[in-house]
This record gives sequence, C-alpha cells and structure tokens, in this order.
Amino acid sequence: MDFQVNHAPTFSTLQFELDEGESVIAQPNSMLTMTEGIRLSARAGRNDPGAPTDEVAARLPRRHSWFGGLKNLLTGENFFTAEFTANADSQQVVLAPESYGDLVALELAEGTGFYLTSGSYLANVGATSLQIKYGGLKSLMSKKGLFLMHATGVGHVFCQSFGAVVHRQLEDGESLFVDNRFMIAFSDTVTYKLVKATDKVSDSLMSGEGLINRYTGPGHLYYQTRSKPSGGILSTLIDAAF
Repeated sequence: MDFQVNHAPTFSTLQFELDEGESVIAQPNSMLTMTEGIRLSARAGRNDPGAPTDEVAARLPRRHSWFGGLKNLLTGENFFTAEFTANADSQQVVLAPESYGDLVALELAEGTGFYLTSGSYLANVGATSLQIKYGGLKSLMSKKGLFLMHATGVGHVFCQSFGAVVHRQLEDGESLFVDNRFMIAFSDTVTYKLVKATDKVSDSLMSGEGLINRYTGPGHLYYQTRSKPSGGILSTLIDAAF
C-alpha cells in the first residue's frame, strides 16, 4: 500500500494505491474518487484492537459494532465509517477532508500512540486500533469535548486540519501552552493540564483567552494554524469567562 498527500496545504487530498485485499477505513462522505476495482462498505464504529503485524499494509480486523458507533459520536465523529477494499491489484482511492487545510499522517508502531482531538480523524490503515478515552473535565473546559480518540497499533492514522499543520517535538520536561481549539493530535507520552491564561478576568475578556492547555513532553504535538468559526461575540465572552 502506498499513499501520498496532494494539493497541500490548502486543498489537500489523500491518495491511496491499493493491491488486492488491502483496505482503508475513513470518515463517511470523504471519498473524492475511486477506481472500479474498489468495494465500498459501511461499518458501525471502527475496528477493535487487532494483533499488530509486521506489515503496515496488513488487512484490517473485521470487528465492528453498534456500540463502537455510539462511542464515535462521543468524539464528534460519525456513527458509521466507510471501508474501501481492493478486489484487484493497482486500485486507487482518493479522499478529501471537509475542511480547508493540510493533512498529517501519524505513523504508529508498537509501544507508541497518539491522542486525536474531536473532528481531527480522517482515515486509518494497517493493524491500528482506535479507542475512545475519557479526557475528564479538563477536556470539556478546553473546548474539545469530554472524550479523545486513542490511536495505537501498527500502521498510519490520518488527520485533517483547518489551516496549515505545525509539528512540535517536546523534550522530556519541556512544556508548550496551546489553545486547544488548535490542537490536532499529540503523543500519548505527553501530559497536559488545563491552566488559566491569565490571573485577571479583565485580561481574559480583553484578550479572548480564558483556559488553555499546558502540554509537557516527551513527545510530539501537531496543531493547526486556524480554528473553525464559532458562535460570534457571545461565544467569545463565554469562552473568556471560563
């Protein structure tokens, strides 16, 4: 299996070249084109953990459930996912994210994983596991919801962004403050804590910054350069108050 990102960084698309039996799991309504040798099927939820293999292009475990679909809704994703499987060699699938921006491919290996924020997931390939994790009150207050998606296994997970993608590697003990509206994904070795951007309420109201996350390494951060439009001045005041 081969993949490449085209038309980056504003109108990015994700192109896969598949041989017989290889599959791609993706968000529904993300397919731009596919060749006639591709079989498309809908699944509830995503695959449960499967035994990792040495091949990134391994066939995905066929374990899906309605309960998995309900868990998807907790992270702002769709109940169903689309599965594209090649019935012959030299087939192609091209995906297009719903937002204007770049794409990032997260490589997974044994012992490594990433947390994805709500709305970031686009697709995954290989023996990868995507599970819903409770992020606690700090996730809710940091504007990304109560739940995160935990990606582990062997393969790749692809994330979409609004704007360009910035990669930052944190050393052990190194910290970076990020407004979580811009966060896409971070290593599961990174810890984060919700903190106040300023001690003064007036400064929060005037600056539009209320609570932000402090991410501490070691590990990788991926964040976007824009956030999707929200509810206007009322939303800004509420965010600043918290």
